[in-house]
Amino acid sequence: MSSNSASALEILLADGVRYERSGVISRARECFDEVTERAGEDHAAAAEAWWRIANLHRLHSSWDHALAAAHTSEQLASEHEFPDIQADALNIQGAVWMIRGDFDQARELFTRALEVARSTPIRAKALQNLGGIAAEGRAFDEAERLFSASRVAYREAGDMRGEACSLLNIGRLQIDRGYPLVASQTLEAAVVASRQSGDLEMYAAALLNLGVALSDLGHIGDAEERITTAYGQFTIADIPHQRVRCLMQLATLASRRDQPDAAKVCLLHARDVATVAGLARELKVIDDQLAAQPRA
Repeated sequence: MSSNSASALEILLADGVRYERSGVISRARECFDEVTERAGEDHAAAAEAWWRIANLHRLHSSWDHALAAAHTSEQLASEHEFPDIQADALNIQGAVWMIRGDFDQARELFTRALEVARSTPIRAKALQNLGGIAAEGRAFDEAERLFSASRVAYREAGDMRGEACSLLNIGRLQIDRGYPLVASQTLEAAVVASRQSGDLEMYAAALLNLGVALSDLGHIGDAEERITTAYGQFTIADIPHQRVRCLMQLATLASRRDQPDAAKVCLLHARDVATVAGLARELKVIDDQLAAQPRA
């Protein structure tokens, strides 16, 4: 293997990451695919490209493809002793199971990632994911501890994108705990940090969650502006589960404006997206909300 070919693949991989964070998903996939096709030149680059392909599949709700690509990454990283790449692959597998509602399986994978990882940012990612599971189970104190530990680790590593993600999760937790004013301040910081990091998907997620906090504060117009902007970005990037979250929040805003017809339109559209993406948990919530809508 020549040093030139290795450098070329590293550049190609970095290009793919840049395209992904800028929302140019098709070009990112082309870069990652080419790296995996030239795996013999650089096993580390190929193993990383596989988990990044898995993450693209996860975002687009292609669960089986995501798991298959993440397993390939994990096996290649384990075989060639790249523990941090192996941990990233485990984190992606856990994220797939988490969004599908299998929290026990997700927790096991995130815990393994934490055990395997050597670098601080990747350990911080596993801590953050474990915090997400704690938050889903409404173990708020444990979630806050894990999110805070993750944020400290990212800050120590100088990882702006990671710290932005921690702020986003802390803000969501504050919403869940019933502190919308504090959450709005945290999420404003997350919006700024994610924009500065250049990650458009995270920026949209921060806007969405800021919109939820503003809605809880009664600032309906400001909330709708943020959520609509987020929805546009998620539609461009084709991220179904985030599109569904936006539509459900827009339905909530319509209901608060006493516009039941508009709320129903949003929920029906959310149901269509969730059905195609196989989002079982979201479908149940949407059906419950549709059943609670006033009849004409």
